[in-house]
Amino acid sequence: MPQALAALMTLPQVAIDGFLLPGHVSVIIGMQAYRPFFDRYGIPGVVAGFEPLDVLQGILKLSEQIQKAAPALENAYPRVVCEDGNAKAQQLLAHVFEPVDARWRGLGVIAGSGLAIRNAYAQFDAARRFKIAVVEMPPAKGCACGEILTGSKTPLQCALFGKRCTPMDPVGPCMVSSEGTCAAYYRYQV
Repeated sequence: MPQALAALMTLPQVAIDGFLLPGHVSVIIGMQAYRPFFDRYGIPGVVAGFEPLDVLQGILKLSEQIQKAAPALENAYPRVVCEDGNAKAQQLLAHVFEPVDARWRGLGVIAGSGLAIRNAYAQFDAARRFKIAVVEMPPAKGCACGEILTGSKTPLQCALFGKRCTPMDPVGPCMVSSEGTCAAYYRYQV
């Protein structure tokens, strides 16, 4: 996750004021996983949950940091996220998976940002076991998910949004997930 944040910081077309960080990832990796990134970039960051009040609390804390010009890494989801994360889950992940380069929509390949099943557990890897070839699919024509995910565009700037692409018939990943940016824009009519 911190690798993806660093990749976002290198995009010239994106002006980032701060990061609202995902609680579900943070419960595993903990606050400490983000510290080197935030120490390096000196930008506001707030971990928040996904319930509406959690999101609003995270946005409020992020806005306060920006307004006061006091960047910090803050936990707005302390009932779930702690400093060190879930040590047992981290140990299990490290035991079963190994870091690999991974392709991120809108960012390209980021070194060491993905996880692959270690050879010792290859028998549980469906892709290896059943010789499934992963085919790289280009984005649907007109889909702006890559730009939306990097903050270069808003869903309203996508030609497909609300027309050809809706939650009932999604074209891109931003609309597929109920937590996706486009789905949220559509649902709340932002």
